[in-house]
Amino acid sequence: MKTPIVELSGVSKTYGDTAALANARLVVERGEMLAIVGPSGSGKSTMLNIMGTLSRPTSGTLRIDGHDVNHLSDRELSALRAATIGFVFQSFHLAPGVPALDSVADGILYGGRPLRERRRRARQTLQQVGLGHRLYNEPHQLSGGEQQRVAIARAIVGAPPLLLADEPTGALDSRSGAIVMALLNELHQNGTTVVVITHDRDIAASLPRQVSIKDGRIELDSTRPDQVSA
Repeated sequence: MKTPIVELSGVSKTYGDTAALANARLVVERGEMLAIVGPSGSGKSTMLNIMGTLSRPTSGTLRIDGHDVNHLSDRELSALRAATIGFVFQSFHLAPGVPALDSVADGILYGGRPLRERRRRARQTLQQVGLGHRLYNEPHQLSGGEQQRVAIARAIVGAPPLLLADEPTGALDSRSGAIVMALLNELHQNGTTVVVITHDRDIAASLPRQVSIKDGRIELDSTRPDQVSA
């Protein structure tokens, strides 16, 4: 039996007297594609940060790829994150003046690979996302949709098994958004676990599984009602 890629057991996150996430229980199996959906302030960004090991839970247990993050040092946690998780955000976070090829190559900068190898992998990944003709274009020379595809390429160049996408179409027009969602679906079909955080219920409804969150609590899990917070 395979170990889930993500497992939250009674996870809470508090800031002072405010509970941003309360008693969250969630299991994400390898190869799944799901949406975590909710309005602004619902706690979905907090859940993203915890699932991405960018923030540690106040209480409860988080396991990523079978590892209990509470038992990992900061260095071990950084290594797990680098090997396991790719991030895509609403803002593309592409450095001005840096060509697409180098932006993507930087995605595996800390893997110890030589520059030639990193650029070879970056070229292949940009071709995978349909940007083989934009290798040397800088961000200002790319459309919003193309910039997001560069950001996705940077996230997946190291072949992480888990991709967390936070409002990946939020800054795009509908056509560019549809292209990005088609790409995420293709990655899922090829075996990547994809979690999309969104406020867009149409996008959520198009994915195989929907987890609805409000006021820091999971209200609905379309395929696992037993995981809804008490």
